[in-house]
Amino acid sequence: MIVKQTVARWFCILHYIFSVCESVDNEKGRIVIAGLFPLTDVPEGVIGRGVKPAVDLAVKMISDSTDLLPDHNLQILHSNTKCDMAVATKFFFDMVDSNKTMVMVFGDACSSVSGPIAEISKEWNVSLLSYADTDPALSDRKKYHNFYRTVPSDNDFNPARLALLRKFNWTNVGTIFQGVSKGTARYGHAHNHLISLLEKADVKIIKSTAFVSDPGPAIKTLKKTDTRIIIGNFDEKMARQVFCHAHQNRMFGPKYQWIILGGYAENWWSVDDPNVSCTAAELNHTIDGYISTDILPISSSRKKTESGLTPNNYMKRYNETNKGQYSKYNGYAFDGVWVIAKAVDKIIKKAQAKQNNTDIRIDGDMFRGDKISAALNDTNFRGVTGTVRFHGGDRIGSILFEQYQGDRMVKIAEYHKIRDKLTYKNAHKIIWRGKGPPIDRKLVRVEYQRVPKSIYFSICTLAGVGIVLAIFFLVTNIIFREHRYIKMSSPNLNNIIIVGCILTYLSVLLLGTDGGVVHILYLGHICTSRAWVLSVGFTLAFGAMFSKTWRVHSIFTDIKLHKKVIKDYKLILVVTILLVIDAAILVTWQILDPLQTSTKNLTTMVEGDLDIVPVVEYCKSKQMSIWLGLIYAYKGLLLVFGCFLAWETRQVSIPALNDSKYIGMSVYNVVIMCVCGAAVSVVINDQPTSSFVIISFFIIFSTTITLCLVFGPKLVELKRDPTGEERRIRAKLQKPKKQTSREEANYDLHKKNEDLQAENIKFRNIISEKMRVLHDLMEQLGEDTHEIYFAGKSPIHKKVVELRLADSSPSKFSTGSDADDGSLFSDISCGSASWTIGNSPANKFHYHANKSVTSACTDTSVIECVDDVSKHIRMSSLARTNRYDEDEDDDQGEDDVFGGVYCGPPKQRGSIVTNNIHKENGRANLITEVHPLVHDFPNKSYNTTDNDLSRPVLSTMKVGSDKGGKNDCSTALLS
Repeated sequence: MIVKQTVARWFCILHYIFSVCESVDNEKGRIVIAGLFPLTDVPEGVIGRGVKPAVDLAVKMISDSTDLLPDHNLQILHSNTKCDMAVATKFFFDMVDSNKTMVMVFGDACSSVSGPIAEISKEWNVSLLSYADTDPALSDRKKYHNFYRTVPSDNDFNPARLALLRKFNWTNVGTIFQGVSKGTARYGHAHNHLISLLEKADVKIIKSTAFVSDPGPAIKTLKKTDTRIIIGNFDEKMARQVFCHAHQNRMFGPKYQWIILGGYAENWWSVDDPNVSCTAAELNHTIDGYISTDILPISSSRKKTESGLTPNNYMKRYNETNKGQYSKYNGYAFDGVWVIAKAVDKIIKKAQAKQNNTDIRIDGDMFRGDKISAALNDTNFRGVTGTVRFHGGDRIGSILFEQYQGDRMVKIAEYHKIRDKLTYKNAHKIIWRGKGPPIDRKLVRVEYQRVPKSIYFSICTLAGVGIVLAIFFLVTNIIFREHRYIKMSSPNLNNIIIVGCILTYLSVLLLGTDGGVVHILYLGHICTSRAWVLSVGFTLAFGAMFSKTWRVHSIFTDIKLHKKVIKDYKLILVVTILLVIDAAILVTWQILDPLQTSTKNLTTMVEGDLDIVPVVEYCKSKQMSIWLGLIYAYKGLLLVFGCFLAWETRQVSIPALNDSKYIGMSVYNVVIMCVCGAAVSVVINDQPTSSFVIISFFIIFSTTITLCLVFGPKLVELKRDPTGEERRIRAKLQKPKKQTSREEANYDLHKKNEDLQAENIKFRNIISEKMRVLHDLMEQLGEDTHEIYFAGKSPIHKKVVELRLADSSPSKFSTGSDADDGSLFSDISCGSASWTIGNSPANKFHYHANKSVTSACTDTSVIECVDDVSKHIRMSSLARTNRYDEDEDDDQGEDDVFGGVYCGPPKQRGSIVTNNIHKENGRANLITEVHPLVHDFPNKSYNTTDNDLSRPVLSTMKVGSDKGGKNDCSTALLS
């Protein structure tokens, strides 16, 4: 027994010795990693159980590798944390106390564990690498400077979302996120990061809403603001409530697009939830087409990774070992082990190179503090989840975009943060619920209401034709300015009218010039040019016509019966004064309140999701109404006064001023067109095309009519009388005619003509019958007829009757009809005529009429009564002289529009009278008798010629009777 006990003791001692030696050898080559994995029945337990096979596979492959840690043994000592911070903390303290070669902490999948352990481990300068925790709060480097993770955080979803927004040109979005829940604000952190990125990218955030337990008010707020693109950050449970409220508010379909977090359980919407009032079918219909952002489980690359496996080959080996326990984080756990191994290997090799010795002792201090942090920050290799690289502790990874299509989630794109690029390798096509991607807002399209170029150039062509016509009239007026017909119409004023018309035509071109024709920078100058060109053109054209009308009115309203000469320079002075007024208003306007281009939004037109906002460009100044009021008032008074003058001279037709009638018509035309144009411009000011067409029509029409009325008759006259010497031109008045239609006028004239012809025939027959009877009676009476008939009659009356019966006259009298343009008493023959009155020797007188015209423009008419017995002259002569003096005649020149013709009041008509002297009670009384051949035509105009320039002078001559009781003889003659 003693021997056996002794042998046993020695055996134990030897075993202990050999165990210690083996322990020392193992301690020398062993590298320990503290693994934190939730493995029990907690929500995150699926992650722990799913990543554990990937971790074991990575450790085995690293141990088999001859390039990575060839002389060391990598081990992971794990603990089931149960997502309990206390369990994880105890495990960490035990690891620190019992393992001097512990290099890092690997885990956890629970934010409730990762955060506290990161804060605790930094006190020992131990770094922590997480494979599944995406809480963005852990990205705070000031608080968690020792924290790293191989999985992208929730913040890394935001650059991917921004890339998707740029892809579909979504620049207006709304956000909704879940507030503090279960003691974490991870969704709030991610949301704040998203807002920061959107603002930097100039994406408008229509509305940002948050909720804690009831998302209903937040959804209604998004609905009211017409948010179409909605980015959400909330967990799976709240997702059901969010989409239920979205269904109730009709926030789904072709107009909406939801972009939320991924990673929810399969068929998450169909889970029974007492807080959700919608059915699974309603939720399924509502979420159709939503897009989620999630981590990319495995790289789509076919290249080999650091482990020597392609991503596909790795997945095959993982599926062979996971025993049905799958987690999307398995690739990140696999790459995480490789990250730690490569960092440790780098530190060891650097220490070996520093000591120039491959056999160095490993302890925990080699992997504390900045050494391990620097090695982790330098990590850059191809892993099964893509390129593994860190930026501030966060993985610069890839994001997966999925869309819910046909009751399942499908991949639609990948986002690689390293390249900031979306890729679509092995991805499905996005299916939209409408015809295409929904618009991010109700589109607002600004449409500038501009004149179409086709209409603009058509109107400009018409204005150009008008300018060519005006230039033709101008050239004609200048070439034939010495022609009598044109000269008497004041060619200088005609030229002013033409220049004004050309400017008004040019204003049409400026009126339609807008931002579609010239650059918007020049529109201010266009506005100023419009005001000046149209105002000056109107003043020149209408002012000249106004001044000519005023001259006619002044002459024919001269009650003093004086000859009035208004020369052209006076009329030009009137136009100049009007131009000075124009310039004063426009210059003051330009200096104090210059015109500028502005825009005005008209009533928005809605076409589905499109709001069309018509915008008009117009000229504007601060006190626009005041300046326009001044111009309208000034021009309006001018128009009213011009219209008044035209009306007052409506009965005047002055061939000597051969365009006076047409000038009046032009004034009416301009007044009507200006009034209509001003009214239309106010009513349709917001319709540029209609306004331009109508106002241009008024301008072109009135200007063209004015040119044709003023210069058309001149062209006709030039064609009829090229030399201008064919006929004299006299002033006359015409009775205004009643304005009727052509058909009514023709009918009335035809009817009146028939009536007059019938009446004429009737009276001719009566006169013929009376003359026949009278002739028979006179034959029966014989020679005593004359004595009986002329008893008590004056000798002149007797002679007049004889002249009527003989159908002859000692002189020529005419009524100055319009056809021959003669005056009432014209062309009295120079020379003499004589006739005898009375048959008896006692009463026989000879009347001798003489007419002579001297070179001094003195016309003398003489009537003599000669007694055949006594040969005594019983009637002396009458003289007539011209109305004007010699000094006035000197003023008759080119400026005298009357051509030396006096145009006096129409009512000064003369009549030939004879004066008989009867003695009653020994006293002589003068009796005036109207000459039978002189008739008063109340509505007849009397024309004068250059040979009849004198004003009638009435003179009465008394011829006394002789002692023998001879008859008296007296007369007065109007020449």
